[in-house]
Amino acid sequence: MPSIRLFGTSGVRGEIHNTLTPELAIKLSLAFAKFLGGSGFIAIGRDVRFQSSILAKACVAGATSGGLNVVDCGVLPTPALLHVVKELKLNGAIMVTASHTPPHFAGLLFFNGDTAELSPKEHEKIEKLVFSGSLSGVSWNEVGRVENFTGCLDIYLKSILRQVNVKAARSLGAKIVVDPSNSAQCMFLPLIARELGCEVFLINDFPDGAFPGRGPDLHPRFLTVTANYTKQLSADFAIATDGDGDRCLFVNEHGEVLWGDVVGCLFAREELMLKGGGVIVCPINTSNLIEYVCEIAGGEVRYSKVGPPAIIDVMKRFSNVIFAFEESGKYIWPKNVYYGDPGLALGKILEILCKYGGLSSATSNFPRFHRVKIAVPCPEELKVKVLNWLKNKVSELNPSCIVDLDGLKVIFDDGSWLLLRPSGTEPVFRVFSESLDSCRADELAELGSSLVREALSEFT
Repeated sequence: MPSIRLFGTSGVRGEIHNTLTPELAIKLSLAFAKFLGGSGFIAIGRDVRFQSSILAKACVAGATSGGLNVVDCGVLPTPALLHVVKELKLNGAIMVTASHTPPHFAGLLFFNGDTAELSPKEHEKIEKLVFSGSLSGVSWNEVGRVENFTGCLDIYLKSILRQVNVKAARSLGAKIVVDPSNSAQCMFLPLIARELGCEVFLINDFPDGAFPGRGPDLHPRFLTVTANYTKQLSADFAIATDGDGDRCLFVNEHGEVLWGDVVGCLFAREELMLKGGGVIVCPINTSNLIEYVCEIAGGEVRYSKVGPPAIIDVMKRFSNVIFAFEESGKYIWPKNVYYGDPGLALGKILEILCKYGGLSSATSNFPRFHRVKIAVPCPEELKVKVLNWLKNKVSELNPSCIVDLDGLKVIFDDGSWLLLRPSGTEPVFRVFSESLDSCRADELAELGSSLVREALSEFT
């Protein structure tokens, strides 16, 4: 197992003058330049957080001092940056974002030229360079150049339109609500929707690093206002994104917020039916609904650890992977980019509406699994101790099996399950539960939370 000190589940995150300083950003981007061989072109972009502009400048400094030429993309959603990498055939990218975490956090994501986030082993290589004590820049006449690039929106838009049945989408004339959560998607997603023939109603639609509308996180409980707005307008659906615009959730025509699992399974079913089978990749915290979908549509499920690097690693290891997703609202089509992309997800939903008439109809035959997600505050230094303590406790719950791929997934005879997992992005321990019975799901979530709190009490 790689010894990671800076990187979590997805990139490096922390507070700008504490964990993630401008000095560290320079070192990380310089190490990234060394990792890429000290030459070539990368894109650098940032989210709307106030501190991201500082870190973006630091990343430009580190990358160019290491010999990389930088295509500076400014403020844009993470998937848009990756479309730039793909279209311009660049060698990689750095995205300055803390994604869905609270506004005071900052973060850095590093990508290869194939648009995939660096793997854990590649993260380890970057860390070794950072801590080697021998990092240095290239000579004065070898430093990289910087180009301010203004064509990101055009590239993103054209790429999405190439992958969607535009004529069919436009024929719908769908009435939709777009909620970009004050993120960089404010400047991108509404335009894509209009190009696809939608009548667009906006909420939380101005970029703001404080995320004053509903915050940068994306969870059904934060979408009450968006859901009510959708119902009041008699809209066909709503799409809502997170703080860096790579996750999205949908609200159906009845104002019901659909979990990312449900939408992911909907996309998986349609891809399997279109292609006559294939492999679907998803992390260990995915709903049992995916097993149902693959059974009826002739697919196979391959599970990964949580987070894009782990998901992409599994996607690359198996042939005939046609789709991947995670319950947080990331939907990945391998021929698009190796990351969540609300722009393409919006286009695919419109195609589904052409077939079924509404989101409620498209999901009407899905069994209703009940899910609960809870985050229990847990200091970083205690996560391993808590997990080890829990290993002994969960065996006492009489499970049918325990899966330790990522955290501890406790599966019971009735198909219900409980997942206890230390977050790789925040100082919390995540508790997931699922059951066909809502009371059972609530009980399991409370049991899991109690166990985590009991474990914490042993070490505090």
